[in-house]
Amino acid sequence: MDPYDFTQGTSIPEEPVDDDAQLRELEKELAPRSVDYYMLLNVSKEATEEEIKESYKRLCRIFHPDKQTDAEKKRAAETKFHTIQKAYEVLTNPQSRVIYDTLGEQGLSEKWQVGPRLKTPEEMRKEYEAQARAKREAQVENLVRSKGEFQLSVDATQVFNPYEMPAFGGIIPPKKRQGNVLDAFSRVELSQLTMRHSFETQFGPATGATFAGTMLARNGMGGGNVVGTVRHTFSPLMWGEFGMALMNPRVMHAKLFRNLDSDTFVTVDARTPTLYRPPNLTFTIGRRLWHNITGYMNYKTGDYVLGPWGQGYPIAHNRSAVAIGFGGANKKTQYSCELQTGIMQSYISIDYTYKFLDNTRIRAAVLLSTGGVTASLGSDHKLTEHSRFGVAMESGYPTGVTVKVRVTRLGQKIVIPIVLSTEFNAGLVFWGTVVPATIVVALDQLVLKPRRKRKIAEKIQELREQHAEFIENRRKEAQEAQLLLSDSSRRKMTAEASKDGLVIVEALYGNLSKLSERANGHLGDTNKEDEPIIDVTIAIQALVNDSKLTIPGGTSKSNIMGFCDPCLGEKKKLLIRYKFQHRQHEVIVDDTSAVACPLRAHVLE
Repeated sequence: MDPYDFTQGTSIPEEPVDDDAQLRELEKELAPRSVDYYMLLNVSKEATEEEIKESYKRLCRIFHPDKQTDAEKKRAAETKFHTIQKAYEVLTNPQSRVIYDTLGEQGLSEKWQVGPRLKTPEEMRKEYEAQARAKREAQVENLVRSKGEFQLSVDATQVFNPYEMPAFGGIIPPKKRQGNVLDAFSRVELSQLTMRHSFETQFGPATGATFAGTMLARNGMGGGNVVGTVRHTFSPLMWGEFGMALMNPRVMHAKLFRNLDSDTFVTVDARTPTLYRPPNLTFTIGRRLWHNITGYMNYKTGDYVLGPWGQGYPIAHNRSAVAIGFGGANKKTQYSCELQTGIMQSYISIDYTYKFLDNTRIRAAVLLSTGGVTASLGSDHKLTEHSRFGVAMESGYPTGVTVKVRVTRLGQKIVIPIVLSTEFNAGLVFWGTVVPATIVVALDQLVLKPRRKRKIAEKIQELREQHAEFIENRRKEAQEAQLLLSDSSRRKMTAEASKDGLVIVEALYGNLSKLSERANGHLGDTNKEDEPIIDVTIAIQALVNDSKLTIPGGTSKSNIMGFCDPCLGEKKKLLIRYKFQHRQHEVIVDDTSAVACPLRAHVLE
């Protein structure tokens, strides 16, 4: 049981959790951005060309400069109409829309060599993505092509043994050791050294190869081997690989993976050290049970004979077995359970991983088998963007107590298993798990977490000052947009009120935890520069059509015409109070969630 095996099943999504990476992510998030074209036209990313045209026509009736008679409104409308027209031109052109969806507004200024022109939008999207990846490939190639592992096994059982071993097989009774701490650590022995290194290369768009070398040294003796594996993708639904060791024993293996549909897959794995005996086969079939849980069943044939093939050849210890299990993951957790029954061994294993605090993953696992019981508890800590450090305690009967230390960086891994005792020792388990875990939690909660909050608050304030001019310009643009929308909003409100339709009573956007202060008269004018919320009633009423309000989700509401970001760096929500058929309702949604009214408090995910 490997307490560090976080790769089985669906992995927990990675996030930049160390302080520096978190601040870099925050700086990237709060940097000035261009206007979102979809939110500008108030359509979803899946909108058809007809829906885009219809929305464009509605906005033209409000923002076309020729519709304005007031000089101030005419000047404001010219800028807004130019942006609306640009968004319309991009989203109604299939080729430019694919570029915008894939790479954003910056991609529109690049020169892309894509051809021939008669391609579907999905084909163009893939080609643009491939070209974008090619531009980044030189920067990341060395990070993903080479992988290495260095494992140093340490025997520290004599450190915790208070008695000296008898010199003549038990004839002389053991006596208590004498000496200090340094003498105890001098009894540590290195029992085994393992080194692995692999290199990947690509032969073509669908074919790649991996070459891996392994070296093992134990008690002055050792050996090694080199394994080459070729993988080929036959189609988006199927791939296969074949590999062989170049030195004795020349183990050969082959694997075939096939997706039967979007939720079901099968794999066949064959492995054999010789051609004189049929290969050991493993058949696996799996299916997605829910959106984040996959169940599977596999059958291992073990060693067998097939007619004359394998007759007279020594049978190894591999025997047949059947296993069923499931695994799943979400943003914070990862879990799996497997039950196997077989001739040589039957077991049930359960493991659970939780993303704890801001930068640590905790994994607990239990294995109950015919050979004994093993339990492990490990923590995995992200130090920097490309490096992690972890410690795990594994104990059981009859395996004893082992501590594993692991460091990974840029595909290179160092693992040091330290055997503390060959028998179960409750004291070692307590001091190796409960005490360190308590120290880590206390350190993070009392020292590191306040430090992170302080640094984030300082960074937000720095970015607000750095982008003060941009923020002020966006606020003025929002005020100008609301000025242009005021007449249309007033007409729609009157029309809706006359037929008991949808009337927006009040709409506020920003840090809504401050609303109680506003209700008590402590917040002041919501249109001031330093206030954490803004009044967007006019902008929301202008979006109402035929007693319906629809706001697509997925991007910040600050991209809507008449909106701006009133509290850079803080979590924002949108509050809408409205009347519909003589009844008043209220809906509060997150910044990027979709809105549909007059369905009461209904949020489209």
